[in-house]
Amino acid sequence: MKLAEWLVEAVEAGCVARNHTQVVTVDIRDGVATGVLLRDQLSGQEEHVESRWIINATGPWADGICEKSAIRTQQPMVGGVRGSHIVLPRFAGAPDAALYTEAVDGRPVFVVPWNGQMLVGTTEVPDGSDPARVQPSKDEIDYLLRSLRELFPQIAVSEDDVQYSFAGVRPLPYSPNASPSALSRRHYLHDHAPDGAAHMISVIGGKLTTAGWVARECAVKVGISASGPARPSVALEGDVGGLLEQWITEVEEAGGISRGAARSLAEWYGRRSLAIARSARDREELRTPLCPHTQHIVAEALHAFAHEHATTLADVLLRRVPVALGACWSTECSRAAADGVAAATGWSQRRAGSEFENFEAERGAFLQKPPRTTLMR
Repeated sequence: MKLAEWLVEAVEAGCVARNHTQVVTVDIRDGVATGVLLRDQLSGQEEHVESRWIINATGPWADGICEKSAIRTQQPMVGGVRGSHIVLPRFAGAPDAALYTEAVDGRPVFVVPWNGQMLVGTTEVPDGSDPARVQPSKDEIDYLLRSLRELFPQIAVSEDDVQYSFAGVRPLPYSPNASPSALSRRHYLHDHAPDGAAHMISVIGGKLTTAGWVARECAVKVGISASGPARPSVALEGDVGGLLEQWITEVEEAGGISRGAARSLAEWYGRRSLAIARSARDREELRTPLCPHTQHIVAEALHAFAHEHATTLADVLLRRVPVALGACWSTECSRAAADGVAAATGWSQRRAGSEFENFEAERGAFLQKPPRTTLMR
């Protein structure tokens, strides 16, 4: 399930989603957290929102929220650990399934077929800098390449072969004397009542795979009745792949789109793919690929704007339909995507140009992309 699916389900359950919205400060009155001051980062407009409970689930920014709200914890809550990844072209002998093994120093490392490429990660480096600006170091890239060469000695691969690299910060629980690999991956809920901010909790640590469990704990903490996790379902017997092919055929016929586009929709959106395909049936501009090298179509961008709270071109191409993470992506692809989305949405030429420029800036800041060369075999 992609994260946007959780967002859609949350809104369907009554939540209000606010994209590109910054928490300026938490309002504290008589030792109780009573609301937040929000700022729309696109318009600059600010708004106070009152609340009975505040859940600070901002990951590596959790301490920063407290600092600018004058909420003083006894020690930092988060011990940030940077994890870096590299993306390479597929090479001879590359695995067809995810490989999880050991790096040159015995730490866990994975090699995953992804987006027509190979994703290799990850590292563990203490990092207390701005989480929005972290970048892989040369040492980390060298470490991942050495680990890859040890796993696949038949390939000769260097930094020049890296399509791009990127990094993020794990919001692990703070432990000043522990090595990054020794830090607990378990989550905990920090109650800020002793810090002078009752009715506010911060979620520290945890993983994406345990996010549902963390959400239930938060609900119980604030007095909301939460059902237990769904029970495992019985696996289907027989040709499950045949069922997928039948669904792809339905999507293909519903939208009048290519088999490849239907497969992309079915695999990416599941049960929502049929509605997206139908939206494109009578509009040729919605059946247009987002770039000449992908099967993902412009209709997906409109779906992201309408149902997944995407606001910008970067929201779509990096976070909803991440075609910009593919092997082909270039400035020409960005221009084609901007033009295709503009034609479907009615953006003015000025808006399309602005979206293109902002997207290129964001892509360049996130994906460190060295000059591309041919992978040696």
